[in-house]
Amino acid sequence: MSPPELVLYDLARVPPTRCWSFNPWKTRLILNYKRIPYKTHFLEMPDIAAHHTALGVPPNAPGSSTLLATPYTVPMIRIPAANNPDTASPNPQASANPASPSPSTKSQDKYIMDSALIAHSLETLYPSPPLKLNTPEQHVIETLWPRIMRILGPAILPSIASFLTPSTRDYFIPTREAAFGIKLSDYEHPAAKERAWKEAEPLLAELAAVLKEREGPFVLGHE
Repeated sequence: MSPPELVLYDLARVPPTRCWSFNPWKTRLILNYKRIPYKTHFLEMPDIAAHHTALGVPPNAPGSSTLLATPYTVPMIRIPAANNPDTASPNPQASANPASPSPSTKSQDKYIMDSALIAHSLETLYPSPPLKLNTPEQHVIETLWPRIMRILGPAILPSIASFLTPSTRDYFIPTREAAFGIKLSDYEHPAAKERAWKEAEPLLAELAAVLKEREGPFVLGHE
């Protein structure tokens, strides 16, 4: 019998149910790239804290990479104990399987929040094919992106609210308005969105320069 799949916790939306939030997409792309079997569990935004707390998951540490410094977030992953080579039966095919974890997990289910922490954990557990997480370009992007989103967030958030479920929308709008210090309705006018994009242009130019350094199509060139 195959071991339990890793679980990716993602944000729900109105039907059709599908992934949409860019932070869980970071984790999903890594899982797909590394061909790690997983299933998705969609959560309503107001239910995340209670769900994670019930599982005994500690809150995000102060200074984590989450934009709004929220204690409980998605993406979160669950790595089953059965996927732990310290407790699972020996598998002579493991070294030939790119989705076979290296022997560095604990002998219990493990929950990890924060897309950056998840990326490093998955790279440790599933080193092939490899990610490149510590390049100078990566550090520049990690510095620029929160600053860009602080400016563009209000211009993007009204569109996000339009496809959220009613319970998530009722939670999403007031919490984001409080976090950004604005009314989302003020950014529904095209002129307000244009001002936000204009303000973000210098930072977006810095981001574009990182992409152009190696002539693309990716930040690290053809890698």
